[in-house]
Amino acid sequence: METTTVKTYSITQVSKMYNLPTTTLRYYEDLGLLYDIPRLKGRRAYTQQHLNRLGAICCFKDTGMTLKELQELFEAQDNDNDLTKTCEILDNHYERVLEQLAQLKKNERHIKRKVRFYHDIKSAKENHTEMPDWDDYRDRDF
Repeated sequence: METTTVKTYSITQVSKMYNLPTTTLRYYEDLGLLYDIPRLKGRRAYTQQHLNRLGAICCFKDTGMTLKELQELFEAQDNDNDLTKTCEILDNHYERVLEQLAQLKKNERHIKRKVRFYHDIKSAKENHTEMPDWDDYRDRDF
């Protein structure tokens, strides 16, 4: 009979992989976001399943989901009888992400105009030509 070995990762390895302090990983455990982490010789041994969950945690946190919302999401997800709540949490988060994207796009357009404006000022100074006027850039797309 063959035994299959499951690839495991230490807390230090996981910390480096996700650019998170080890204290954050322990905190996620305390909150129940990460759980059932086996110990090998007294040390945490994360599996691919834990990494998958941590990837989801990072994705949701990076897009503004709070730890409390994450707890609610995972609690609903882990309870197959509460698919309505899972969908509701995900739908609400997705709507917030779409709003963030729209705001980022608006900010990007403004920054792009500013970049162009100041490059044109620099060029005008170097070439001793007429200085640009911000009013010409205010509503323009580049």
